[in-house]
Amino acid sequence: MRRTAKDNRDLPHLSPVEKIELSESRVGLRLVLVLVLIVAASIAFAGAVNGLFTPQTGWQTIQVNASAGPTCGDEFVFLYDLGSGGAVLRAESREVTDVYSDACRKAFQLFHTVESFEGVINLRDINLHPNETLTVDQGLYRAFETMERSGDRTIYLGPIYARYSDLFHCEDESQLLDFDPYLSKEIRESYGADAAYACDPQAVDLRLLGDNRVCLYVSEDYLAYAKREGIDTFLDFGWLKNAFIADYLADVLTEHGYTSGSISSYDGFSRCLDDRSVAYAQNIFDRVDAVIYPAAVMEYAGPMSVVSLRSYPINEQDRERFYPLKSGEIRTMYLDPADGLCRSAAQDLLCYSRTAGCAETALWVASVYVAEELDTQALRELTDEGVYSVYSEGWVIHATQPEIRLTQLYQSEQAGYTVSTDQ
Repeated sequence: MRRTAKDNRDLPHLSPVEKIELSESRVGLRLVLVLVLIVAASIAFAGAVNGLFTPQTGWQTIQVNASAGPTCGDEFVFLYDLGSGGAVLRAESREVTDVYSDACRKAFQLFHTVESFEGVINLRDINLHPNETLTVDQGLYRAFETMERSGDRTIYLGPIYARYSDLFHCEDESQLLDFDPYLSKEIRESYGADAAYACDPQAVDLRLLGDNRVCLYVSEDYLAYAKREGIDTFLDFGWLKNAFIADYLADVLTEHGYTSGSISSYDGFSRCLDDRSVAYAQNIFDRVDAVIYPAAVMEYAGPMSVVSLRSYPINEQDRERFYPLKSGEIRTMYLDPADGLCRSAAQDLLCYSRTAGCAETALWVASVYVAEELDTQALRELTDEGVYSVYSEGWVIHATQPEIRLTQLYQSEQAGYTVSTDQ
């Protein structure tokens, strides 16, 4: 019988604080960036101190209400520019906090694959009711529509994710043999069999019927195989989950008119909602010979979706999706739908778009990143879709958008970064 993945969302996680120096002429940018870095270090305490102080005018970390129950709030930072003070400010703070808290609770429930919740049809319920028509929340239905348009089959790797996720909870490398296809021929063959079903629309297919109705079609052959193998999870967004949740949270906040800020997840998905002329910054990292460098800072203004993919851990929460081996290899959550093996074509790949959400942006680049080698020509071609990329090779930062603004290039006595705009 296959073991289900552990759910450790309630464990505290802390992110490291990076020190970034900015010029005095960019005070607004410095404020936003410094706040992002500070709140990243305190993300584990989201909701714990809410309401203990009077809101101040300006940039604040909006924290989930402690009374909201289990939420995805510990995986996100919501930075928001509050209003002009007084009673209006306090009311705005309460209102945006309530909206954000409700959205985080709902997203946590909708995208959950292990637990069901009263009054909510989520991924768990869909997995437990194959070949039945169910009506889901509009936000979840939109996520399914995005997946369907992309043609990506990652969502059907549920059986592999349910087992593979336990790899990241192994206390020593000897335990990896039960989960790691690179170390076990038996596990590799098992994942390959699962992936064969996942890649076959005739075996499994989530059918969208309109009016938020869905039906998870599973063939008789696959159902029989699932029964033999102890499989009860067919659908799982995997590493893409927080991309969809970021979009869900952004949609809810935008619908309520709260757009003066940005949302960022610990695993690299960010949505800037701000249509004002406010400067924001995105850190760009690079890993060279096991050393992580703050390669540069990308400055921008206006609504933006940012997807930051990397093949190594940098914070405590990353233990949920990376496992460094003594050999120097690192197992990741980036599984290839073709065979269920983890692959990363580059140490770092930053992609962004002004026209697509986080999920759509991630899906555009998924096949490029989850690969043996980085297809730089494919990245250049994605500019036709409004998706731009930044990656590093040999101390050179390559950018597919000529107008990109990169500052704070890392320099040392040994080496330093330069910029090349690929066209």
